[in-house]
Amino acid sequence: MNTLLKQYLNYLFLLFLFMLGTGFAIAQDSESNARPSLLLGQGDQLSRVKQGLAAGNPPLVAALKKIVENADAALTQRVANVVDEGALPPSGDAHDYYSYSPYWWPDPEHPDGPYIWRDGEINPDRKTSDISRIEAMVKRVTSLVPAWYFTGDERYAESAAEQLRAWFLNPATKMNPNVKFGQKRRGHNYNSPSGVLEAWRMRWVIDSAILLEAYPGWTEKDANGLRSWFSQFATWMVESPTAIEESMQPNNHGSLYNAQLILYALYGENLALARKQLDGMPARIFSQVFIDGRQPQELIRTRSLNYSIYNARALITVARLGRHLDYNLFAYRSLEGRSIKLAVDYMTPFILGEKEWPIVQIRPHSNGGAARLYWNAAKGFQDREYANLLRRLPTSLPSPIEQLLDPLPEGW
Repeated sequence: MNTLLKQYLNYLFLLFLFMLGTGFAIAQDSESNARPSLLLGQGDQLSRVKQGLAAGNPPLVAALKKIVENADAALTQRVANVVDEGALPPSGDAHDYYSYSPYWWPDPEHPDGPYIWRDGEINPDRKTSDISRIEAMVKRVTSLVPAWYFTGDERYAESAAEQLRAWFLNPATKMNPNVKFGQKRRGHNYNSPSGVLEAWRMRWVIDSAILLEAYPGWTEKDANGLRSWFSQFATWMVESPTAIEESMQPNNHGSLYNAQLILYALYGENLALARKQLDGMPARIFSQVFIDGRQPQELIRTRSLNYSIYNARALITVARLGRHLDYNLFAYRSLEGRSIKLAVDYMTPFILGEKEWPIVQIRPHSNGGAARLYWNAAKGFQDREYANLLRRLPTSLPSPIEQLLDPLPEGW
């Protein structure tokens, strides 16, 4: 495609957004209470995002363009479900989620024996399990719903509703509300607690479903059914021995367990369960952050900076979710100064390349992960300095859905 044609197509896309944006402004004026109560994102900022799109804000336009491209592709793809062809889980029930652990490989000395651990090295065979199907479901929903919300094209909403029903509600194809058989290790008769992490991929499905509640084709019965599914999943997380073991992990696994459970409990309207998790978070922050800001449990990994970033992101997510119930974990600081902010600030010179990370890191850290860290830190701590740090990274923007549903404050 030549340069002139590309410029012409981009012009048409911008013009399309401007026309839609004008329509949205009129619709918003007539719907004073049309702010969705998002959990990860910011429902009260969506009208500003629409205004930015109408004005041709380049980053927002680029984010929506990517969303629409993915949504258009999703319209041509089959609906994903957990019972599609693949190996049956040990239960024999195709509705049970089943995946293989990423860092477990065949033993060269015993090819037919139990798999062995190779930390940080992902076995591509993992993609043959339900992980590929849940990722397909998430990608479809989290592109189709925002594409509908910001363009008004109901084809996207209908396809998203079909996908949500297939994965969560339809008795013939729905996933059972557990991940008991997530991250199975071949040759080991053991249900891995780390399988709980697989469900974290569904986090933006929840805010997408909240947005979809404004679409008439997604009925109250649908919405209640989905909230009930996540409430049942949250109950499984506090009752299952496998999930309870994950909750006890002293590293990012435990933090992400907390983040998931709080999110699912909030969406499933089990506020007592969410509060119980939040009550225990000061103890987790204290145990996971040293007095100099290091996160010791992450330093034993082969990608220690990646995992330090990952855990800090999880703690910030928990703290942001806590605000829905008037918890202020951003203000928590132990007598010695341990805090989430201390962990973020300790990593910053290493992330920016001002200092060399002194611990094992088998490949460079993810700039995308660092961008998500500072994007969320800026809003969590309400500190513009973290937004300024973003611009010093090679990759300064998180995913398109985060840019559209969870924007930085205006002018940052």
